Amino acid sequence: MDGATVEREAGDAAELWRLWRALHRLFPTWSMLPESFVTPGAWGYIGVDFVSGFRRNPSTLKAFALLDGVDDALFDGLTALAALNARRQDQLLRAVILLYLTVPLSILALVAELAGDSLMGFVKAHQQLTLTLAITVTLAPLGYLMSSWRSKQLIGVLDLIRIERRHQPYTALELRED
Repeated sequence: MDGATVEREAGDAAELWRLWRALHRLFPTWSMLPESFVTPGAWGYIGVDFVSGFRRNPSTLKAFALLDGVDDALFDGLTALAALNARRQDQLLRAVILLYLTVPLSILALVAELAGDSLMGFVKAHQQLTLTLAITVTLAPLGYLMSSWRSKQLIGVLDLIRIERRHQPYTALELRED
């Protein structure tokens, strides 16, 4: 490869990562709960059409504006990044569910069965610690679940853009079911 080709590819990669940062910032995890009460997409979960309200969400509209005029190769790269991100989110979510929920609840059930009175005595004697642990074990997986949901929402927005651009799906990985 000549120097101009290498330079062009480096510029394309830099633009891809710039777009990725700008795109995923449109879907912050922290805003999912409040938005689930006020966006057209949230209200669109009533009835048959789950897509029209989703298309009218403010984050969707901003994504369409951000990607307006982006060439097909760059859009395909962005879609591939979003798909990779969602797969990695799913992997982490499974691990978190296993480590934060399944294992502690199994241990708790075993201890309650073997030494229920002692467990209740510990809970009563250490209510603050017990409450802190319960909140942590609940909120950590909830945060990862919301993040995973947002990663799939981002893919959904890219799917809407692709549909409106009349593109075919980019890779077989994106076609597979969850």
